[in-house]
Amino acid sequence: MTRHIRIGISVSAVLPTLVAALVVFTALTIGGVLPWTVLPSVLLALTVQGFITFYRLGRTTTV
Repeated sequence: MTRHIRIGISVSAVLPTLVAALVVFTALTIGGVLPWTVLPSVLLALTVQGFITFYRLGRTTTV
């Protein structure tokens, strides 16, 4: 699998969650329900998930 395809799959795996979380959590932080530190934490967690997905797609299996 090429690097370009792996990046595309990794981004497409994270993007829907990222958009939904940013919309909902931004509204909740503006409303005062959540602290502002939640947004960077979510971004960090989704970035790590994307890197793990990218790495795992690049592994080759030996049978």
